[in-house]
Amino acid sequence: MKNILSLFFFLSFSTISFAQTNDESLLNSYSKEELTQLKNAEPEKYEILVYALDHGTYVSEYNLEKHGQLKLKELPNIDKIPSFTDLNVKIESFNQYFYAPKLNKMVVVKSEWVLNFEKSKEK
Repeated sequence: MKNILSLFFFLSFSTISFAQTNDESLLNSYSKEELTQLKNAEPEKYEILVYALDHGTYVSEYNLEKHGQLKLKELPNIDKIPSFTDLNVKIESFNQYFYAPKLNKMVVVKSEWVLNFEKSKEK
């Protein structure tokens, strides 16, 4: 009985700590009010944001001929794959593209649709 009670408290504490860490990261892109509203009204959308913390961005090859005509926001200090919250952007209904000159690569923030699709395939 003592072990079960200890396990319960450990799991409860771990869940609370994890949720606070997620919210702290998401606060770079969303306000507390937005996050509270999402948790209450659209919990599945909030779960997509949490999923996006680890899966929301990727790096792609940059080709001046192919991508030169795009108006890419430049990320001069990026030297590793950032999370979307590191870029202070929100997950949108479209992919967002950035240029990281130190990497000579494009950083892509995935759309809500792409993230929903990927998350549904994991189940």
